[in-house]
Amino acid sequence: MRDRDRSRALRLLPVVVFGLAMIVHGRSTFVRAQQAGTSAPAREDSAAGGTPTEGSPAEGTTAEGTTAEGSPAEGTTADGAAGEGTSETDEATEPSGPSHVTVGLYLHHVPELDLHSSSYLADFYLWFLWRGELDPTETFEITNLVEGWDLMKTPLYVDDDGNPAPEDLPDGRRYQCFHVQGRFGHPFDVHAYPFDEQDIVVEIEDGEYLVDELVYEVDPGSTLLHPTLELPGWEIGTPTPTVIESIYPTNFGDIRNPEGGDHYSQFRYSVRVQRPVLGAFVKTIVPIMVVMLITLVMFFIDPKYFEGRLGLGITSLISAVALQLTAAADLPATGYLVLLDHVYNASYIVIFVALLESVISVGIADRGDVLRAKRLDLVTLVVLTITFFGTVSWLVLTR
Repeated sequence: MRDRDRSRALRLLPVVVFGLAMIVHGRSTFVRAQQAGTSAPAREDSAAGGTPTEGSPAEGTTAEGTTAEGSPAEGTTADGAAGEGTSETDEATEPSGPSHVTVGLYLHHVPELDLHSSSYLADFYLWFLWRGELDPTETFEITNLVEGWDLMKTPLYVDDDGNPAPEDLPDGRRYQCFHVQGRFGHPFDVHAYPFDEQDIVVEIEDGEYLVDELVYEVDPGSTLLHPTLELPGWEIGTPTPTVIESIYPTNFGDIRNPEGGDHYSQFRYSVRVQRPVLGAFVKTIVPIMVVMLITLVMFFIDPKYFEGRLGLGITSLISAVALQLTAAADLPATGYLVLLDHVYNASYIVIFVALLESVISVGIADRGDVLRAKRLDLVTLVVLTITFFGTVSWLVLTR
């Protein structure tokens, strides 16, 4: 019985050994597979840029770009490089130097030109074109404005509350236009009066930004005039818009700034006007010429009628003075003689010489030498006629 049991046990022993071997082999395979699965993500993390320490780094730490040792991850380095590239691009595209503002002016109407006060009324449209946040419409000034209280400066583009609101143009620029009405001034040069030429000037200047911050540019549309623009008594020429640098030799009391350091960009709009030559000649020169012709008539009066000659000369003198005072009423107060003054001065000389010659001629006639007296009258008549009309012609032609 025991032999039979031992024999059965021996036969089962190989089966048990084989089963144990299979169990051990299966466990070893499972452990190796698990280790292989754990090391694969670690290799992927390492390839992605994370540098593991003794243990596997946390995924959040790797995503933020810093390992346990504090080394920046490749993602962070890429971001940093991208940031530097963006900064360099911004610096390259950022405009350098002053802001450029395009300024234009369209003269619509000049109701009055006052020569006596060197001023004029003007009605015009003024517009600005610019880029950026700097708004030149808030800081510009009209530097040759005469009556500030009477100035009308109406913006054409406003918001719902009536405040100025510049328009955005398709090319990226901003645009604003003003309708301006007021009295402006410019020193008139009247040396050649009544054949003078004057300039109607409007000067626009920024009151805050210097030339290193803002520079004006001329809009080509500034060379046009309104078709119905007229100025009675004057012929209107072509506008001349320019941009100049306005220099102030003072620091306006601000000791932080050096004297003469204030340079501003100035837009200067000028229109030349002149008097019609024929009209001015007839209205101002012809009257005094007529008076001189009447004065010269005295030489045709017989020397024995001295009272007639004297009365004619005095009447001519009074007429000349009255004409000059009338003409001077339209002129500003000047410290120099104008062309018309020289004409009247010549007429006074002619009248004085004519009266003086009459006294001499009458004296000669009273002594019985009437023929000599008449000969003197004729010579004086020719000399004074050539002298006066020649002088007037020379003054007019060389004005």
